[in-house]
Amino acid sequence: MPSSDSRGLAFVFGLLGAVFLIVAGAVDFIGGFVFLALGFGGHALGAWAQSVVYVIVGVIIGLFAAVGRSGGNDRATAAGVVLVVLAIVGWLGLGFANGVLALLAALFCLISGLLYLVSVR
Repeated sequence: MPSSDSRGLAFVFGLLGAVFLIVAGAVDFIGGFVFLALGFGGHALGAWAQSVVYVIVGVIIGLFAAVGRSGGNDRATAAGVVLVVLAIVGWLGLGFANGVLALLAALFCLISGLLYLVSVR
């Protein structure tokens, strides 16, 4: 597979992962209002904090997916490594396994990073 095709596919997977994670953040943000309406203030703050983390990490994933596509081999390598690390840290540390959208986002982020690393060879 030529490197331009795999970089394009890696960009698509990275963009899908970013969009899924931002949507998961929006769902958690709305869920925080539901918790607040039910009288669970602590749960609402937790949902809002998680939504902020999801949106920030989603934007970072989208930025690195774009950086990997636009540059040369050095940028693709750096973007691949960062995307793989973000996926692993998301699963193990940030709790992306708590929701289906966040889990799919981490999976797409991992696939994107691996495709960027394969495209460099």
